[in-house]
Amino acid sequence: MHAFGATSLLRRLFQDRLVLFLALLLIQLQFFTINLLNAQFREPTDGWELKIAAIDDNLTPNGLWLIPYSVGFVLSVLVPLWAMFAMPNRLYRQFILAMATTALVGYLVYILVPTYVTKPAPEQVPGTHALAQLLRDSYGVDAAASTHNAAPSQHVFYALIIMCFVIRFRPTRRIFLVGVAMGALISASTVLTMRHNSPDLISGYLFAVGGYYGGLFLGGRVTDWLGDGEEPIALPPLTLRLQQRIRRRLSKLDARSS
Repeated sequence: MHAFGATSLLRRLFQDRLVLFLALLLIQLQFFTINLLNAQFREPTDGWELKIAAIDDNLTPNGLWLIPYSVGFVLSVLVPLWAMFAMPNRLYRQFILAMATTALVGYLVYILVPTYVTKPAPEQVPGTHALAQLLRDSYGVDAAASTHNAAPSQHVFYALIIMCFVIRFRPTRRIFLVGVAMGALISASTVLTMRHNSPDLISGYLFAVGGYYGGLFLGGRVTDWLGDGEEPIALPPLTLRLQQRIRRRLSKLDARSS
């Protein structure tokens, strides 16, 4: 009886797109929890600093790269939210499970194999513009809240998983070019803001590949079990009302512009 109830609950959870999105968001937020725990229980240089000296010791931090770096944060939340409304059942579950399982495996690595990054001194950041100052300030925040959770780079594996699934959903030349460009810019920003070293980027690529194929497998198996792969998107009432409200507002904006 209990097994039947647990199976029924599991089915409902995997069929509820909003629950899957919120579960992913909760998992993503645990990055900060683990970072704070590292700050409490580890010294800043506990673990390993992975670097390729020929590359990482010859980079100059650049505040302008905070723009694609910040975009990476935004996309990791907004793209799964958009996918909740747009992607078919199988692909949506594959996408969410790819993001979630890669993050969870990454957290396990952060805990068991701690890696850190030594940030430059603030005076090593050139420029007088606001982004340069913001990058200097961010190094101070990092020093207070831990420099761990370096390899693999979450920025990199989130960006590449998003790129792969968006291209899989809309396999057009334009989407491919935009996706690859965004993935490349976000990846480059992790080392050009010197928030990561190059091995963190490389390990992020490897995690992205494993997460992508792992998500395809897990999401496919779950959807085959539920048997709703070809059924239309079923949104929970709350998200359905939100979608309808957004559409009405967009229609009003279109009417005013015309």
